[in-house]
Amino acid sequence: PDVRIYGVLDGHGENGHLVSRRCRENFPHFIKSANGKMDLAFNMMHNDLNSSDFDVRCSGATCVVATINSHGRLCVFNCGDSRAVMGRRTPNGAIIAQQMSNDHKPDKPEERKRILSCGGHLGCRQVLVNQGNRGPVSMPVGPCRVWYQHRGETLGLAMSRSLGDAIVHKFGVTAEPELIEHPIDEFDEFLIIASDGVWDVVDNNHAVQMVHNFAVRSQSWNPLEAANCLVKFARSRWEKLSPMIDDITCIVIKLQPISVSS
Repeated sequence: PDVRIYGVLDGHGENGHLVSRRCRENFPHFIKSANGKMDLAFNMMHNDLNSSDFDVRCSGATCVVATINSHGRLCVFNCGDSRAVMGRRTPNGAIIAQQMSNDHKPDKPEERKRILSCGGHLGCRQVLVNQGNRGPVSMPVGPCRVWYQHRGETLGLAMSRSLGDAIVHKFGVTAEPELIEHPIDEFDEFLIIASDGVWDVVDNNHAVQMVHNFAVRSQSWNPLEAANCLVKFARSRWEKLSPMIDDITCIVIKLQPISVSS
């Protein structure tokens, strides 16, 4: 009862929407059953997905969970490439972004080492750019992925940690969350938790400035409205940059009252 819990899930694959929905519904029960031991809760959630009545071999979800206890201690547990970013005020009054989670990409050295040691295969998609005298010339495009075979198709997962994705969990992808802890002080103003649908098109500092500019308008600013503002901006960026719009989910959490400019 003395801990507040916030989370964002980002489903992917054919049944990603079912994975994220099941996590949203069941994760709180597993956190309670695990007595707040989040490593255990993530493992319980992952096992629950593997026993579900829908196929999670090629579907899964990223998950970032933030907890704040009554003593003002923030813990961020991350599994995948959703992200938590704090808006923090410096002593001179400037607002800066402090990243509170690490994106789990397969080409990060520690993630790459684990996956390769488990027999996984990594690389980027290759696109043919020229047919030279020595044969075809290709170039890598897109993010590094963990590649696997399913029903005769070659598929790739662009993250190294996730819930679900049973096939690639045999090759070093893991549901173990990474923890970053932080004692909240008077300089910490708000926390943004969002899927990569935000972070792929809005950098940390820009997102923090947007929320801060929204918050300073009123002492009673609404974090939900600030989140909606950020989501709409991210969508407008996707519409300009790509024919495809990624899933966009965002939570903004007040940590302190913000001084309102006159």
